Amino acid sequence: MAENDCGAKYASSSEDGDVEDAKHGGYDDNEIAKKRVKRFQSDSKGCDDDDDDAADIDDAHADKHGPECAMALDSDDAHTEDDEDSDGRDDEPDDEVDMGAIAARLGSASGAHRRSVVSSFVPIDHAWAPPVYRKSAQDEAAIRRSIRRNLLFANISEETLQVLVQAMKYVAVAKGTDVIVQGDPAGDLFYIIDSGVCQVLLNGRVFGEIDGTSERNFFGELALLYDAPRAATIRALTDTECWSLDRVTFKRVLMDTTIKQRQLYLDFLDQVPIFATLSLYERMIVADALRVQYFAPGAEILRERSAGDDFYIVEDGEVKCTQGDDEVSARLGSGDFFGELALITNDRRMATVTAVRTTKCLVLDRRTFKRLLGPMQEHLRKRADLYELYMNARRPAPAR
Repeated sequence: MAENDCGAKYASSSEDGDVEDAKHGGYDDNEIAKKRVKRFQSDSKGCDDDDDDAADIDDAHADKHGPECAMALDSDDAHTEDDEDSDGRDDEPDDEVDMGAIAARLGSASGAHRRSVVSSFVPIDHAWAPPVYRKSAQDEAAIRRSIRRNLLFANISEETLQVLVQAMKYVAVAKGTDVIVQGDPAGDLFYIIDSGVCQVLLNGRVFGEIDGTSERNFFGELALLYDAPRAATIRALTDTECWSLDRVTFKRVLMDTTIKQRQLYLDFLDQVPIFATLSLYERMIVADALRVQYFAPGAEILRERSAGDDFYIVEDGEVKCTQGDDEVSARLGSGDFFGELALITNDRRMATVTAVRTTKCLVLDRRTFKRLLGPMQEHLRKRADLYELYMNARRPAPAR
């Protein structure tokens, strides 16, 4: 079956029955889900979910929002396809699924190797809101530049970065004051120097100086991750102005934004017919594997008749689908998707997709999809005939 790459909102109400049959007919997705998530349980600390919640897998489709729990951002464990094959053996006992462990394992994944960056558990407090300290636009821009130079923040979204920038607090440090002291076990603040000069001392010896114009004008970032002693002493050589961020705020902001982001991505995935037979937990795995990619106005995202293995969801912006010089569907916006069959087929692109304005897309490639869900590819391929209901559904004519 040829791929139609403009997979917007197709399903008509008359087709809902067929989709429901696809979800529940002849396929025990909960059993597959158990096997798929086993590899995520190892070395996970998990959350304090009740045992009843862990066992209540049959409610997975009804429970749209899934377990809410605090998450470690990730683990170094990378699973090979051989691991998936061994984990998926039918002769393994059906162990009870620890939903806390599953949720703890699900962090943002942009590659096969992922790194742990938050070491301690932070319980969810729904009443908590990040602090906001007023600062000028110039100060915010300077803080953003400094934060982006730190690898710790390299993959944080612009939205999350803005929350962290607003949460940074002004700190005035008098000349001769030790901002942090080597070996101090109580440090929990990350600092950015705005103005002034500070001296770096290691074991009492001067190691160097940093100031507001230094490429690396920040220090103490490990305090945001670990309860580890300070690695060096930073002493103010002049009156110094800094911006600080505490560990609790950092972790809560990342936890809160990650949970909200995951739910948004799950809502998007719920609109994609080929994922209709996946359990909630498998959709969570897919949601956490989505990576963000931006396209400038006029950028060609897909080209007609070209090979491709990427699936796209439009999070923000607008794209158009064309065959030759003709638009073949209504323009696609937030929540719409295209290129979805690239995850399960080798068909060439049936349309050219171009960004109309600056567009933010969520992207999943076939290799990642296969690594995460393995045998589900074959199952989805067998269901392709049901998916044709959607692919051939009528769509609004393109705007003139």
